[in-house]
Amino acid sequence: MIKQHYCTILCALLFILPTLLPAQDFYGTSIQEVKVDLPYKNWDVKLDSIKKINPEARLTGSAMVNGARFDSVGIRYKGNSSYFRTRNDTYKKLPVNIRLDYKIKSQKIKDTYSTIKLSNAFLDPSFIRDPLAYEVIRKYMPAPQCNFAKLYLNNKYYGLYINTESIDAAFIKKHFDTNAGFLVKCDPDNWKRVRSQSGCPKGENASLTYLNDNTGCYDAFYEVDNPAAWKPLLNLIKVLNKTPDKIETVLDVDQTLWMLAINNAIVNLDSYNGSLSHNYYLWFDTTGVAHPLIWDLNMSFGGWRRNFSFEEMPDEQLIQYQPLAEIDNLKRPLISKLLRIPLYRKIYLAHLRTISNDYLQNGQLVTRAQAMVKDIDAAVKQDTMKLYSYANFQNSLDKTVIDGPDHIIGIKQLMEKRAQYLAKHPLLNKVQPTIAEAKHTKEGEKVKVTARLTTAKAGWLMYRKAKGFAFSRTAMWDDGTNGDVTAKDGIYTTVIDASLCKHYYIAAEGEEGAATFPERASFAFLSVE
Repeated sequence: MIKQHYCTILCALLFILPTLLPAQDFYGTSIQEVKVDLPYKNWDVKLDSIKKINPEARLTGSAMVNGARFDSVGIRYKGNSSYFRTRNDTYKKLPVNIRLDYKIKSQKIKDTYSTIKLSNAFLDPSFIRDPLAYEVIRKYMPAPQCNFAKLYLNNKYYGLYINTESIDAAFIKKHFDTNAGFLVKCDPDNWKRVRSQSGCPKGENASLTYLNDNTGCYDAFYEVDNPAAWKPLLNLIKVLNKTPDKIETVLDVDQTLWMLAINNAIVNLDSYNGSLSHNYYLWFDTTGVAHPLIWDLNMSFGGWRRNFSFEEMPDEQLIQYQPLAEIDNLKRPLISKLLRIPLYRKIYLAHLRTISNDYLQNGQLVTRAQAMVKDIDAAVKQDTMKLYSYANFQNSLDKTVIDGPDHIIGIKQLMEKRAQYLAKHPLLNKVQPTIAEAKHTKEGEKVKVTARLTTAKAGWLMYRKAKGFAFSRTAMWDDGTNGDVTAKDGIYTTVIDASLCKHYYIAAEGEEGAATFPERASFAFLSVE
């Protein structure tokens, strides 16, 4: 009886174990395994047809994720260039999107992840541009987790894929602690619609350039999850272009400055900063303020090297990509409007210097790249469907890989020289104010915040009442008013309602530079207990 009892327990554990395995760490350091079964003849032809006719439609099948079975899932091909160019070149390794909750809404990994997005390393013979770039971004702003997965389709091995967390409702809940608001994908997926638009000023992709007040002139460039999202999106576009001095009422400015600084530092030009102006999301909170989120990084680290004339940029232009590139380009208003405001420009340059110090000057970026390549070496070698040769993978950090019309610069080849360039750049060597002794005290229904600022001409308290909102700004004083005790002693002070200030950080502006405390604010901040 005892032996039978243990057998019963063991059998039960073996039965439930597959459902527990993917919950361990689906975006951890190990390589995941995804097996998809599509019960159709010519399933690949059907997926191709769906992609061309209705890109959001799916075939229904089943999936095994790290041994756990999911029924009635939805599968489709995804991507633009990574799909169309790969298919046109007759490769079979295409990017795949799998919806686990397509028919059964409760089906999720770790009670959270319902969508699996697998990319094919298009224009990335290293396989690591996505996970390496996301690792950098997550230090400064919300960004997806990313690792690798082996994909099987109808029992045939299709090789190693990049496995990236979806930016969706679950992502917003995790990072902003809310289910409310609107999510806008800033990417012109429907190129036929872009080319066929009539009666509208010529658009500039998802650049937030103002065209007119007709949403129909924007719907080729922005994908909304709810028609109500058009109102805050158009409001953002109008304020940004017409009254940028009011931009903090409609945009999480600091998160935007981090996005721009990250794109610049890692030469991610397949982004808002570059010639295509895409690959990002905007999440609008309940107050109508937009929070940008970076997406799709397979061509970061100089992988996309076409300038605004679509000419190939030489290596030296990538290495010496200017910190204030596109500041005069009116078709990139997030850059040309925001960075013309002295405080924002100084904070942006401080962020760029922080990224450079954190990852480039100490060699950490290259060290992480080498470690990632080593971790996946065996899996890449075994991948007979990869888009580039194993030799190209081995050379992808140190040398430029030439594949047809593409010249894909090596990550180490680019970033070691870029580190030297940024270290010496005069804009990143301006005198910055210092911030010390930042603290707060609660006085009834008020919060008093003080900090010692050195070589500053102005100080600000940045505050918010909850995780799901951007930080607002109010002045701090060193003139004996607003709670300040002694004028001109370098102690800046302000008093604010406690109900408005759950989180805060300090910003200081000097004549030439600016600083924040904590340095990685607003992603890092202080809390009022």
